[in-house]
Amino acid sequence: MTIPRVDRIRVPNPFVEGRTCVYVIRTDPITMVDTGIATDKAYDGLVEGLKETGLAPTDVKRIILTHKHIDHIGNAWKFQRDHGAEIFIHESETASINDVDPSGQRYADIARRRLDEWRAPEKVRPDTKNVAGPHWTIESANATPLGDGHLLSTADGDIEILHTPGHTIGSVCLKYNDYLFAGDHVLPDISPNVGGGDMKNRGLLPHYLSSLAKIRDVTRNQQLLVMPGHGDPMESVTERCNELIRHHEARMEEIVTILQRESGLTVYEIALRLFGKMKDFHVILGCAEAYSHLELLLEQSRIVEDEGTFASL
Repeated sequence: MTIPRVDRIRVPNPFVEGRTCVYVIRTDPITMVDTGIATDKAYDGLVEGLKETGLAPTDVKRIILTHKHIDHIGNAWKFQRDHGAEIFIHESETASINDVDPSGQRYADIARRRLDEWRAPEKVRPDTKNVAGPHWTIESANATPLGDGHLLSTADGDIEILHTPGHTIGSVCLKYNDYLFAGDHVLPDISPNVGGGDMKNRGLLPHYLSSLAKIRDVTRNQQLLVMPGHGDPMESVTERCNELIRHHEARMEEIVTILQRESGLTVYEIALRLFGKMKDFHVILGCAEAYSHLELLLEQSRIVEDEGTFASL
């Protein structure tokens, strides 16, 4: 069997992660993994990238989305509306396609409630009118739900869905022949945020650690080229998964040490000690990341909470 060509299109993205990597699997049906953010600049870049590979948007028949974030799902609706492409996403995140939140208002409402819980001072909070980032254009579409272990057939083998919750609750990786499409689950240069990108769900860090172990074990004895959602392909992620697991374990130890020195700290105060001064949207990301670790420490009975403040045992 001939392994089909995979093209990488690096689509403009205004967020700190840098350009979003969109992948096109040259098989039947031609399949696109992720679609970039919902801006004209990103869409034009995606169309130009397709053109450079000898394709047009109408050639794309299937889109698989690794998770619900706007810099990954943003242009899927256009490919379905204009060209009839079928869209797939994990069953827990179909609402991000079927019932979109164009202004980010639902996310902003959750963020405000969480900032209250985390005791973030009003003076440092980002303007929740702009909490979702730059303005984009996105409309609802029809998504077909996926689950762990689902297989999507192609002329050159099946695409296997690996549910890897953590960065979001519906994050997936895709195993296809000698490729693993990793979305934002494993990135080469940065640690994906845990907590801030899916504030509807709690307890994400244990999911993320389990998902890292899952992908580490899947890839340990296989020669898979790993295609991340941002950054360059990786020949192996076994050690990268271990690095990320150790990173989060070390962060929990750091929080315990902080609470041994100072008792009765809020989530915001703990985030401040972890990350230093935070500005704008990073206040949400920093507090959410800190809280995800506090949740696990509470579950492990290593710390206690009293009306929104935390102390070591």
